[in-house]
Amino acid sequence: RETTAAEVDFAAEKIVAAATRSYVIVVDASKLVDVLGRKYPVPVEVMPFGWKTHLDTVRALGGTPTLRLDADGEPFVTDGGHHILDCQFPDGLLEVRRVDDMIRRRPGVVETGLFLGMTPEVIVGGSHKA
Repeated sequence: RETTAAEVDFAAEKIVAAATRSYVIVVDASKLVDVLGRKYPVPVEVMPFGWKTHLDTVRALGGTPTLRLDADGEPFVTDGGHHILDCQFPDGLLEVRRVDDMIRRRPGVVETGLFLGMTPEVIVGGSHKA
């Protein structure tokens, strides 16, 4: 699985998004979903110390957490020195705000990849034949 800069540093991306007057996200049609968490996992950035303490909480919220690993099979480390839990929600996130709140309030959670409360403009690109 390839990791992009946007996936890794979503805490910094949220800071930039909150400081801007215009927030634009550009995606291709494959990123569109009906329900969050089902097709793509929700990343949760956690401190390395005690990262396992978050697993049962994510499971209780209906998720399946997996520690993100690098190409060598070691825990992936963000620019901030943290780990990422990729949390798949097979039924989707039906109560997005509640799940985000429950995860974010745990000691050792740095940030989630849910950009709630922000109103971006979303541009969906596609193939164009001239």
